[in-house]
Amino acid sequence: MSSSEDPSRVTGQVTKQNQPSRTGSGVLVDRLKRATLSYLGVGGMLLIVSIYLSVTQDQFATYRNLLIILETNAVTLVAAVGLTFVLLVGGIDLSLGATIALSGTCLWELVRAGLPLGVGIAVVIVAAGLVGTLINGVLIGKVGLNFLVVTLGTASLFRGIALVRTGGQSQSMYNVNSLRNLGTDKILGVSVLVVVALGVLLLGILVLRYTGYGRMVYAVGGNPEAARLAGINVKGVRVSVFGICALLGGVAAVIDLARLTSASPTAATGIELTAGAAVLLGGTSFAGGRGTLLGTLLGVIFLGVLSNGITLVGVSAFWQGIVSGIVLIAAVGLDRLRTYRKAEAP
Repeated sequence: MSSSEDPSRVTGQVTKQNQPSRTGSGVLVDRLKRATLSYLGVGGMLLIVSIYLSVTQDQFATYRNLLIILETNAVTLVAAVGLTFVLLVGGIDLSLGATIALSGTCLWELVRAGLPLGVGIAVVIVAAGLVGTLINGVLIGKVGLNFLVVTLGTASLFRGIALVRTGGQSQSMYNVNSLRNLGTDKILGVSVLVVVALGVLLLGILVLRYTGYGRMVYAVGGNPEAARLAGINVKGVRVSVFGICALLGGVAAVIDLARLTSASPTAATGIELTAGAAVLLGGTSFAGGRGTLLGTLLGVIFLGVLSNGITLVGVSAFWQGIVSGIVLIAAVGLDRLRTYRKAEAP
């Protein structure tokens, strides 16, 4: 070996040459092992809690209760999908709950003004995505402002607008038959709202897993400088993920309105923390670059089962906030532990 050669590169070449070629089944086994390890924590907790509640609560392990868990967490799932995109690039959107509230009140105003519900839904979702892109996305991704400061500011701004437009009162939309039907209709016994939420999840998985854009999101989150040198528009990707998160906030607002048939300026308060905890529990790194939407789904289901169990046991609803706070702290701690172990690994 000449003195100009990099030993690590030579070692890597020798190692690759000495390694036996992997078959398709071998690669699949490796992927299954990595997936099992990634979801072992949240999957194990979900299994333990589910077994305990099945034994102690007769109503828990029923098809009807499963549907209730899915329906009550459809909004959280859509919000968590949006937050996963943001967390993958190392950010967080604390204005998501306010975006949902403002989108809901905007849809109420559009329908009250005589716009057909379908058109109003399309306008609200697109508008939410544009606002998230042009305010949160540009200020954070393009200008370079801190994402905590910007999203805290827009959270206050958006919810303040919703409070002003509604006078601080919930506005009933029960007389909008098409909206009410959207909240009660079922497909093969499953609520349309759950089908929509799962459709959003599936679309997100396809984008992150099988598109060049998804690979760019992971690259920007993992190493922004290396991504820039590889020709990726780092600022553009960061701007876009906040737009995606806000757009899904608009979708979540429609689901929330269909469930409750009322627009409230205080809707979805704290949902960004609950959804964020679910994303972190599912294995997405707060530092960015690592995570999957399947893990996010497991995190949402775990928190949904936990909340449902608290209700069935008869514990005061006030304790749910305490439990959510503890879970959020534990999720961040778990993420730090995973990051530390990865850094220490040879």
